[in-house]
Amino acid sequence: MSEQNKQTNANIRKVSLRNLYLDPNNFRLIHESDQVSVPDEKIRDKDVANRTYRLIVGEKNQNIQDLVESFKANGYLPVDQIQVRRVDGIFIVVEGNRRVAALKYLSNEYEQKSIDLGKLDKSIFSNVPVVLYEDPDEVHHLVLMALKHISGNRKWGEWNQARLLQTLMTDHNLPEDDVCKRVGINKTELRRNIRALALADQYQASDYGDQFDEDMFPIFREAARNVALKDWLNWDDADNRANDRENVELFFSWLSREPIDDDTDSEYSGRNGDYQEPAISKRDDIVILSKIIKDPVAIDKLKEYRNLNEAYRTSDLIFKEKIKDAINSVVSDVETLGQLSIAPEQTPRLEDALGRLRAIVEKARGGSLRGVEQTAVFFDRIDRHFSSVKIPSYRCLSGLEVQKISRINLFAGVNNSGKTSFLEAVYLLCKQNDFNGVVDILRRRGKIPEGHIPPRWLTDQLTETIVVEGVFDHKESGIEIRPFIEESTTLDRARYLKSVEISTRFEKYKLESLTRIYQGRDRETQADTIKLLCKVVFSSPFFFNEPHHYTSFYHKSVQSKLLPKIFKFIQDKVVPTVKDIRLVDEFQRFLVEDDAFENAMDLMSYGEGLQRIFFTSLLFASAENGVVLIDEFENAIHADLIEIFAPFIHSLAKEFNVQVFLTSHSKECIDSFVKNISKTEMDDFSFHALVRDGDGGITIREFYGKDFSRLVEAGDVDLRRAR
Repeated sequence: MSEQNKQTNANIRKVSLRNLYLDPNNFRLIHESDQVSVPDEKIRDKDVANRTYRLIVGEKNQNIQDLVESFKANGYLPVDQIQVRRVDGIFIVVEGNRRVAALKYLSNEYEQKSIDLGKLDKSIFSNVPVVLYEDPDEVHHLVLMALKHISGNRKWGEWNQARLLQTLMTDHNLPEDDVCKRVGINKTELRRNIRALALADQYQASDYGDQFDEDMFPIFREAARNVALKDWLNWDDADNRANDRENVELFFSWLSREPIDDDTDSEYSGRNGDYQEPAISKRDDIVILSKIIKDPVAIDKLKEYRNLNEAYRTSDLIFKEKIKDAINSVVSDVETLGQLSIAPEQTPRLEDALGRLRAIVEKARGGSLRGVEQTAVFFDRIDRHFSSVKIPSYRCLSGLEVQKISRINLFAGVNNSGKTSFLEAVYLLCKQNDFNGVVDILRRRGKIPEGHIPPRWLTDQLTETIVVEGVFDHKESGIEIRPFIEESTTLDRARYLKSVEISTRFEKYKLESLTRIYQGRDRETQADTIKLLCKVVFSSPFFFNEPHHYTSFYHKSVQSKLLPKIFKFIQDKVVPTVKDIRLVDEFQRFLVEDDAFENAMDLMSYGEGLQRIFFTSLLFASAENGVVLIDEFENAIHADLIEIFAPFIHSLAKEFNVQVFLTSHSKECIDSFVKNISKTEMDDFSFHALVRDGDGGITIREFYGKDFSRLVEAGDVDLRRAR
């Protein structure tokens, strides 16, 4: 039964204050040192009732003073229901403990001191309107409190909220999805709370545990979501535990007061009696710590002086971050200036700045060439890529399982058989909780230039839940992409369009992200971290109309020394007179040095076959230890060129440890991979036919390279029409 239906079936009663008992087990009180959990049969005990009343009203009634003044000024306004449950003839307050406590206070003051009640009618003391729930289910009572004090407008402290969520999951065995649905929070927020509690529990079990206070919980929440700190602590998402014992103890000591050794003599000691004060005392300190956590010099200074700001100021990493920020600022300002009209009298200052920039650049060139920055991956090196892929739900593919996967995998089939959809599913699985992967797929399908995606069009495409699974590097992996409409009252409803929650798993790692899409403003993404299974590049005919992508692949190919091999292949097999192909950054053009022409020629003036071969070859350096996806491989490449290009693709895949998935409509393209690869290397190939069955679904026929090669030799087999 839904929460709404339960509330509809509730009974409205009027009860005397004397029969209303405050809940000593209320999650509002769990942070109080005097709070003790008691069974229902002892709630009416006088000592229990008095202690509960004292904890709820607070010292000098500070916790209910606002309600007392409101009741006197306005009378009792039943804006919020008091919800109760009945146990052995008494009524225990489930929701509304503060309001009941305020009424009890006013009743006592009126009876003992005849105080002026203002507009409050004294009859309320014997006729308090309550909602009685006959349902004895404790989960229901907990959810009622959660709806009010976690996702509602009367929020508890972070510690109290987290403990209630933990109780629903651990004591009542509710799965994550059920808790999120009932309470009205997203999975990212739920997991963040559970991780923070686990870290706080680990602290309480340490030598410093007696110093724990619920006011420290925001620090643990920030620590549990900070990627750099979690890596440093060797945090395990599966067990919700930090496993680096040395770093854990050091971190806990920074959160705590430490005895001052007799030989300690430092202006940074923070002495207080015989103790040093904590080095980390607030949530923002975690952000600062994370920026220096990989700087051993800064950490040594923090160990010695226990002064976080001092360690931060001396960190070499922070110095590098400042350089990065300054460069970004320069680049942004240059782009702005390029759009403005500069007066002649302003050029001397620009020329002076240009000279200084050139000097800085020349000095920096003393180091090695920097490649294109890549998004973080779980492991830099892998033993094996995908060995299987299962697609429970994505577009026309439902329950499709691909088992015979090798280094190079060619997918064939008639139009609308799901070839491109399969590549997209693999791409999304590689991108894990990176929402940009979803955007890339949709804009490529819609042939929309990067940066020009209409938000409403984007949300119109996001209608179905996507589920993709696979085994990558011998480890189970999966991704679920769920579009939905949030009901939160804190959102800007006038601009809000839709949310997308991405939940992923890879071995022991679980990640999630939540992206909100708005009309007329930027998307917002919440995530503890964004990680990929591996580097992944998706190439399609539409992709080649976006030249700015080639620049990053070109620079990576320069760094990896791949370019000379590409030029040699082109000279030997395609255009013998080509000597060099060079990127001209300011125009984002590629100029070809060709002995057949006096001046350098634009690459776009050559045939599409040469362009496609060059650009496809550039992909591999950027996908090292990862995956390359090529849709319509034969597009613009003549069959004769494919015969010589296929072995080169194979050699690049081996050199850069890349797994390749490609699609083709062409029988000539498919046969080229069979006829021009040596028998000894056919183990690196697999061939897959996607076929529509009689019910309109998609099934698959799979062949390892040697098996398919024998079929081709035996007869004129067409993989596209395999049955």
